[in-house]
This record gives sequence, structure tokens and C-alpha cells, in this order.
Amino acid sequence: MIFEGDMEEEKRKFLRFECLIPVEISMPGRTHMLERAAIHDFSTEGLKLAINFDLKPGTPMEININLPEKNLLATVSAEIAWARSTEDKMEVGLKIKKMDKKAKSELLNYLFPQWLEKKRKEKNEG
Repeated sequence: MIFEGDMEEEKRKFLRFECLIPVEISMPGRTHMLERAAIHDFSTEGLKLAINFDLKPGTPMEININLPEKNLLATVSAEIAWARSTEDKMEVGLKIKKMDKKAKSELLNYLFPQWLEKKRKEKNEG
């Protein structure tokens, strides 16, 4: 039996690292729009955000990531690939259009050990 979630996993070329990273979103063409949100997972090509407002696929946006513990500031240009409502928020999947390669590498290097530790714990508990 194939579940919808399993089919989504098969489409992905890269691992997604679960995380909770606060970000600021700005929308091109929307004057002074600056919203706070959180990245819930991140991969080489995309990320998932939880937001408090409704957006449609195809909408461009910029995300400012600030990880003080890594001294990392990065801007991501992205486009919404999908959107869905949850109980109290919207989740949107973004396709990364532009991000500094060094910043992306630093972010992935920051997330990978956390992901690895979580997988080890799950394996030991299971």
C-alpha cells in the first residue's frame, strides 16, 4: 500500500532536515511587508515554512535567515511550490531560486549533525 506521504518522499532528490529556524519574509511588490515565520525543514533545493497568512503557489518571496550561533546571515530567493492549511497555520513548500552557496553549505552543515543525532535516537528507541 502506498500512502500519499510516501509518494511525496519519492519525489525528493535530497534529504530534508527537520529544524525550527526563525526567519523574516519579505515579498517583492508588497511595500513594507515583513513577516516572521519559521523554517520547519530545509534541503539543498527547498524548504518548508509555517506562516500566518495565505499565499498561492508561484508567489515569489525572499527569506532572511539569521543563525547567531553560526554567525550566519543569508537571504534566500524562492518561489512557493505548494501550500496547504493546517489547524492553525499555513504550510508552504518553497523552491530555492537563489542562495549564496557558502551560506547554504554552512546551514546544511549545521543541520546535518542534529538530524543524524535524531536518527540515532530513533534507531535506539525502535
